[in-house]
Amino acid sequence: MTTTLEHAGYNKMTVLYPEDHELLSPGQSVKDPQTAAKLRLQASLWLSRAQREYHDAIFLRDGTEDSLDRYASARAELDSAEAWALRVSTALIQRG
Repeated sequence: MTTTLEHAGYNKMTVLYPEDHELLSPGQSVKDPQTAAKLRLQASLWLSRAQREYHDAIFLRDGTEDSLDRYASARAELDSAEAWALRVSTALIQRG
């Protein structure tokens, strides 16, 4: 639910994805069908984005420290996205 950003000359910093600002607890957010649909869409988009980043990191690995860092960051991001998608699905099932 966070991502680590790094820019040349700047320290790494961890920030929340935009959807996390609104939906820190998916179980409390599901109140009506529109909110549930929005929650599902946000989880799907984050998971897709994390999968794409992970795929790119796998195929761009060249053994350098930067590529290994990118791979580790992408793997952690995918783990977070998967965990969030599971929390969302659990919240939707309990609501249902």
